[in-house]
Amino acid sequence: MAISFSHETKEELARVKKQRPCCAEAELVAILRLGKPAPLPGEEGILLATTHAAIARRVYSLARAVLGLPVQVNTERRSGKGRPVFKVITPAGKEALRAWLAARNWVPAHQCCRVAYLRGTFLVTGSVNKPSATHHLEFLVEGDEEAARLQDIMQQLELQPRLSRRQRGLVLYLKDSEQIVRALSLMGAHSAVLAYENVLIFKEMRNRVNRLVNCETANLSKTVETGLRQAENIRYLVATLGWEGLPAGLQEIAALRLQHPEASLKELGEMLVPPVGKSGVNHRLRRLEYLTRQVRARRGRTDAANDNLPC
Repeated sequence: MAISFSHETKEELARVKKQRPCCAEAELVAILRLGKPAPLPGEEGILLATTHAAIARRVYSLARAVLGLPVQVNTERRSGKGRPVFKVITPAGKEALRAWLAARNWVPAHQCCRVAYLRGTFLVTGSVNKPSATHHLEFLVEGDEEAARLQDIMQQLELQPRLSRRQRGLVLYLKDSEQIVRALSLMGAHSAVLAYENVLIFKEMRNRVNRLVNCETANLSKTVETGLRQAENIRYLVATLGWEGLPAGLQEIAALRLQHPEASLKELGEMLVPPVGKSGVNHRLRRLEYLTRQVRARRGRTDAANDNLPC
């Protein structure tokens, strides 16, 4: 079974190195408050039930360090191909755990503890799309109070989550790639950050290449259209005045433009003997265009005068 990017991120976060006691407590509070374990008969001290072995180990070590109680992990094998469920259990009763959590109904006061709380929340309620997909990181929580608490913590960490309501609860989510990278970096998912930034860099390079290609294509189209228009003007001058009617200094560039209507100014200049720069070629072609307008104007006046002659 393929492992998702979200799963890999949680695996990495579950391996974040040990932290200060206050941060360990903040992370455990988030896990126990938002993980929503469902105590079974005879297992009222269950702290968390998860299919993530790494998260189970994380909760096990945090609970031993913070609660100071004996903790064990039970594994429940499911029939079929489903993943086993890991249950982190302590002999402390449900009421004792509830009282412990009630005494910590706060928003972490320190930056490091807010980060730890966010990491614990992501481990049990979070998910993040793979970088190559639509940018999306979310936390699914139950209850307005918990959503408001998490939103406050995220804003203090300079994250600006959006809020929406679903059937299963409230969702705080990030859509901006920079905000997602910041959240992952704060929580300690540095490998996930690198993977994300690699994809963002690749996308930016691809977009830049596309912009350059589009720009080159537009420039090429403009060059060809201009060359065809100039060639048409030259054919009109030759048909009207003849080659001898063209100024001597313009005959060579006129002949080259007729032979190479798709060539750029630089390419035309290199064909001249001696070679001429782009500005020199442009000046000569502009003179030909000006001459074309003059001839067309004179011919237009002549045609109009002829039309007014009496029959």
